[in-house]
Amino acid sequence: MKVLLDVGISPRLRLPLQEALRGALVESAIYHHWRTLRNSDLLDQAHRYGFTALVTADKRLATEQPIPPIAVIAVDDNRLTPLRAALHDVAEAIRETPAGAHRLVRIAP
Repeated sequence: MKVLLDVGISPRLRLPLQEALRGALVESAIYHHWRTLRNSDLLDQAHRYGFTALVTADKRLATEQPIPPIAVIAVDDNRLTPLRAALHDVAEAIRETPAGAHRLVRIAP
């Protein structure tokens, strides 16, 4: 499993999410210098580089773009503290969402 964090998700979530996913590789679009890519290009690059899931704060991304065979997990709050509190829910969504599908994870305030 290889997970990409979109630019709207803090790279500081990378290691805690990697741990929650029991060692799956988690990388940030920021580290790949994909900050300026449009959504369709980001999805293409993610697929090209072998990512199996994308975590994003863009709730419309999956409905506005054709999804390559990767899971798109949208979160409704991209603040670091609430995301860390919901890490188990995000990890579960990553594990359970099939390639080409999308899921919204609601983050409790």
